[in-house]
Amino acid sequence: MIDKSLLMKTTLDLVAVPSISGTPSENLAAQKIYDILIDIPYFKSNPDNLKKIDLVDDPYGRCFVSALFRSKFNTDKTIILTGHFDVVGIEEYGHLKEYAFNPVEYTKRVSELYLDDDAKEDLESGDWLFGRGIADMKFGLALLIELIRDISQREDFRGNILFLAVPGEESNSEGMLAAVTHLVDLQDDMGLKYVGLFLPEPYDDTDKRLIYTGTCGKIMPMFFFAGKETHVGEPFSGLNPILIASELNKLMELDTDFCDVVGTNVAPPPACLKFTDLKELYSVTTPLYAASYYNLITFNTTIDVLMEKLKRLSEEAFRNALNIVKKNKSTYEKYTGINVKHDIAPCIVTYEELYNDVKKIYGDKFDDYLNQKVKSWQNDGHDLQTISINIIKELYEKYPNKKPMIIISFVPPYYPHRFPDDESDAARNALKITDDIITFAAENLNEFFKKEDYFTGICDLSYTGIKESNINEVFKNMPGYGITYKFPLNSLEKLNVYGIVLGPYSKDIHKYTERLNISYSFDILPIIYEYAINRIIM
Repeated sequence: MIDKSLLMKTTLDLVAVPSISGTPSENLAAQKIYDILIDIPYFKSNPDNLKKIDLVDDPYGRCFVSALFRSKFNTDKTIILTGHFDVVGIEEYGHLKEYAFNPVEYTKRVSELYLDDDAKEDLESGDWLFGRGIADMKFGLALLIELIRDISQREDFRGNILFLAVPGEESNSEGMLAAVTHLVDLQDDMGLKYVGLFLPEPYDDTDKRLIYTGTCGKIMPMFFFAGKETHVGEPFSGLNPILIASELNKLMELDTDFCDVVGTNVAPPPACLKFTDLKELYSVTTPLYAASYYNLITFNTTIDVLMEKLKRLSEEAFRNALNIVKKNKSTYEKYTGINVKHDIAPCIVTYEELYNDVKKIYGDKFDDYLNQKVKSWQNDGHDLQTISINIIKELYEKYPNKKPMIIISFVPPYYPHRFPDDESDAARNALKITDDIITFAAENLNEFFKKEDYFTGICDLSYTGIKESNINEVFKNMPGYGITYKFPLNSLEKLNVYGIVLGPYSKDIHKYTERLNISYSFDILPIIYEYAINRIIM
């Protein structure tokens, strides 16, 4: 049985580490987790089973933590317990920033900031702890650590536990992407058989406890718009790419035709995450380039279907922009008597098509040139998405046919959707165990769970296997793939473990009112986890 006071201590110790995503401070959390684990008697006696593993070529020198408890019984059955230790920033915390990572003190003072009625009620109840990372997801990691501490001291446990704590989930999931190869290596080298995975991502629902048997996917289509420059005094002599981009945004933003619907599950529509022109300095010349990319959640959309949709939408947006030009040009000509030639036609290409055309001209030396440019952009601190935009701009500028066009691509990160919907034993077991957890909680704890098919908060459960048949089409159309962004496709094809997202009750993730419910998280959830782990190993 987990020691509740020790669980609280471990939680507060982890929250105290300001491991903000995409910064070197993430490694402070990795070291803290390592230090806690190495004090557990099992790992003192088996230090080789506890490792900090560096991410290859990571700009922040980050690492993930792997801790493998092996049962004294000869068994290959292994449960993966995993979570991320990075957290989002604390800009919203105002004058209380210095207390953001001290839940006890911050909870005492959070009323100095604006609280809505729900947050006020929770604060007054005394059953909530406020603070950055307390819910997402330092408590979850603390729970997993205390579970492995408890299990490692048991004489009767007939299974293995692999604990993974990873960085970067709040950015591009660099930690879990790196850990996939490690999982496969352990599977192959040590003969492990992964029979389940638990991820304690927090949930927010005031009516039901939530448990998830899968997770949504995420893909980010990007559109690069090349226009035709002109002086603003002669706007009909060119084509402003912002006009095309605006028309595409009108069609794409919140378009419910992109919503995946599986049973009662409905994915949210796409939302624009970046909309920009690429003009660096002011001038009276219209921009030549613009770019936008969109967050798109998937449950079962295939890449082929998605690409066809994006092409059709791009064609429609381009024609809409040209119709606007045509209509207003006609009116302008009536006013002025000046006829302006405007013979632009829609042109839609994919990144793969553009890249192949340029490569035919410049040969292999172009890859070397592009790699050097990418390294320069990395050294300048550009994010993956900006580098993707820069790569397409570089390609277009080397492309001999400079007509206006829309270039369709995908930018990282990419998250496959995961759900146990096949006929495998692993899939059936995952669904059966979820049902058993729900029954156990209702009959023994008076806690009533609602089973959801897809966790829609986007999480590292995506990287536990892959079934997308045409996934290479994503990476063929991802600028910089293999250089700036690596996806462990071969390893994921070897790894096929289904997981359950089962986390603490929380509210206001990523806000300054982020908070964790104490009674459920510390009193109830550990009992459910202990039952679930024992149930799998039975």
